[in-house]
Amino acid sequence: MEGGDQMDHRFSFSIFTIEINDRPTLALQAKRHKDAERLCEYGQLRTTLSTITSHGTPLCDASATMKVRLATAEEAALYRQATQSTEPSSDTNVVYLVDLDE
Repeated sequence: MEGGDQMDHRFSFSIFTIEINDRPTLALQAKRHKDAERLCEYGQLRTTLSTITSHGTPLCDASATMKVRLATAEEAALYRQATQSTEPSSDTNVVYLVDLDE
């Protein structure tokens, strides 16, 4: 069956939510929980999130707490809906779960 490999590839990933200060902020796909946690450990993610605002407030600051957990069914559905039109790639697709300022 052609195309089966792509489906198998997608099923090997789980969708995780990163909460910032207990607020579900972004969803992403990773193979394992610790892979998703590793993204939080990179200062680059925190720096990027500090430049993005929602309702005039940066998503993240130096003192913000970041926590990774499995996405809820609703968050996973939002992630899939937002990424269904993108080609699978080695880059991590991040879907914001909050309203972003323009």
